[in-house]
Amino acid sequence: MKDKKHPPVDTEKPIEKPPFFSSWSGMYWLVIGNLAFLIILFYIITGIYS
Repeated sequence: MKDKKHPPVDTEKPIEKPPFFSSWSGMYWLVIGNLAFLIILFYIITGIYS
């Protein structure tokens, strides 16, 4: 008996690649590195102007 509440899952869709990288982990590291850079930059600017 088929379950009418849940449609069949399409498992044939290819996994999309992220832009500029060959895997999503590279994109995650870019975002984390950017965040760390901004935190350090703002910390230095705060020290200069305080």
